[in-house]
Amino acid sequence: MQKVEGVQSVRVSLNDGLTILDLKPGNAVTLAKLRQIIKNNGFVSKEATAVARGTVVDERTFVLSGTNERLSLSSPPQRSEDDWRLAVRAPDKP
Repeated sequence: MQKVEGVQSVRVSLNDGLTILDLKPGNAVTLAKLRQIIKNNGFVSKEATAVARGTVVDERTFVLSGTNERLSLSSPPQRSEDDWRLAVRAPDKP
């Protein structure tokens, strides 16, 4: 993950099953790309929690600024100053 352009730092807790990423301001990395990297490394991507900027479409849909990636939310977004706190649904199983 550290090699992905736009990623500033990575912390992993195998005991908790968490990957914590800090992204650089103005990055263009998508959650879909990060989830693919996780999958390619043999792990399962579940619900993600994020702080991001973008547009609330409705209480279950959010569009990220910069990438225009459309995220399906598991709960309504919460405003946090200029950002939003999001709970992004786990990807659908193929």
